[in-house]
Amino acid sequence: TDTYSDLAVLEIASDKVTKVAEFTNSDDIKVGETVLAMGSPLGSTFSNSVSQGIVSAKDRMISNETDDGQLINSNAIQTDAAINPGNSGGALVNIAGQVIGINSSKIASSAGSGVSVEGMGFAIPSNDVVTIIKQLEAEGEVIRPALGVTMIDLSSISVQQQREILNLPESVTSGVVIRSVAGATPAEKAGLQQYDVVTKID
Repeated sequence: TDTYSDLAVLEIASDKVTKVAEFTNSDDIKVGETVLAMGSPLGSTFSNSVSQGIVSAKDRMISNETDDGQLINSNAIQTDAAINPGNSGGALVNIAGQVIGINSSKIASSAGSGVSVEGMGFAIPSNDVVTIIKQLEAEGEVIRPALGVTMIDLSSISVQQQREILNLPESVTSGVVIRSVAGATPAEKAGLQQYDVVTKID
């Protein structure tokens, strides 16, 4: 399983399997093309439901929370096909029946204002799904990069603070200031500290 994407790989016996779904290249989808969302909205009572819509947008960055409260950002396909609780994990397919994504979430109201919205569903692109599947099959988990720092551009700090707080020589005129370093992260293990200034890589 992969908590961040909410995807899992299951092993089943193949003797009853006669057909399998085909994943297609999600980079090739077009905004406006017809899609079908499959799943079981509200549970088994409405299992194997299909709704129709279009691809509303590609490469949408959406934020979700994991079960343990971690905020994650992910790339998604936006669709106006009806996606409801229980559709998550179902296929989003094109008109040829090829899987272009896995239904993951929807927006029911705008944050803060509470205004209700309709037709804003999201799916994990098939290319991302296949990458995650391959890692789960090979490693049993998905390895993701991490920095472990928060940063601020040096140019947003006054010259006086650069000299007095950061102890920078006048020759350093650009870079990134590390505001904080999270524990048990690659940044901490590498020895990075608060107020370090990164001016070059490699």
